[in-house]
Amino acid sequence: MVTRSKLFPIRGILIMSIGIALAVVGAFLLDNSYESVESIMKIKHLLIEDRTISPQQSVNSTISDEQLVDHNVLVVHVKPESDSIKLITMEPNNETFVKESKDGFVYHIIGKNPQTSGNYSVTIYNISNEPVNVNAIIGEDPYLSGKCAASYGVSCYAIPMAIGFVIVGVITFIAGGLLAFTDFRKKRLPSK
Repeated sequence: MVTRSKLFPIRGILIMSIGIALAVVGAFLLDNSYESVESIMKIKHLLIEDRTISPQQSVNSTISDEQLVDHNVLVVHVKPESDSIKLITMEPNNETFVKESKDGFVYHIIGKNPQTSGNYSVTIYNISNEPVNVNAIIGEDPYLSGKCAASYGVSCYAIPMAIGFVIVGVITFIAGGLLAFTDFRKKRLPSK
């Protein structure tokens, strides 16, 4: 029979595991929420349309300051759907962001900086051994701008829900760690 004192160290580890699971689910939801963002963007500009990129080659585009609003998302779709491209975005302040596609899709969030004006450079590399076809658009991020219409339903709440899962997961993990540490110390102290 398992006594209550033997369960004390296990409960902290169990709570930590739940925290990790919540954080992973939140991160997964956050990453996948942008796969459907294109259909609910209000303001968007086509950057690249049906361009074929040969293996180990790239295509470039520029995002002008006039194409940006306060909150933007750059969306790239790839066919065939595979992990085959690398998106490199260079901002006017020379900060560079690199992302690889996942299942034929990659995105990058761009916040318009009023102190730094200039063009954003976008390079899409084909890192596969086959030609790929790409489409890229830049548009207003409906999640971050707060302009997601209620008519879109649950998809408007995907980002806050995902962030909530991550925050609750981290807090739960920390609480479980503290509980495990406290229980471990109690178990090791000699009883009077």
